[in-house]
Amino acid sequence: MTFRHHILPAALTLLLAFSLYTVMKPQPGALLLRATQIYVIDGDRIRVDAQTIRLTGFNAPEIRSAACEAERITGIKAKDHLRGLIDRARDLRLILRLKRDGTQVTDRYRRHLARFLLDEHDIADLMVNADLAEPYSGGTRRSWCP
Repeated sequence: MTFRHHILPAALTLLLAFSLYTVMKPQPGALLLRATQIYVIDGDRIRVDAQTIRLTGFNAPEIRSAACEAERITGIKAKDHLRGLIDRARDLRLILRLKRDGTQVTDRYRRHLARFLLDEHDIADLMVNADLAEPYSGGTRRSWCP
């Protein structure tokens, strides 16, 4: 065998090993959860243990402080849809936002902020694609009322 026949398999093996490490290495602030650990408050908020967590990347309609009945009804649909997605997922990962010092970022309501991945899909995309949320990263929120 030539030198090239030895190097190519070794290089491919190293590339595969590095790719697996990159995908599987633990992320700072990442929590693996079970569906039974999660209480769904509404379409973009959950509670895990005693922590209220605001899911980032999207905004869902309100239920308790809805501006109209249409918003409240859509908010209930968003909550139910989120619960169903959580219950059907096998891999649930909550990625908490962390400050440089390693402490958790909170919003003005003292809720922890986190991305939520279900079977490696961002919950923000799933909720927006279901028309039960809007993309959101701060600023003005849309009205859910007709």
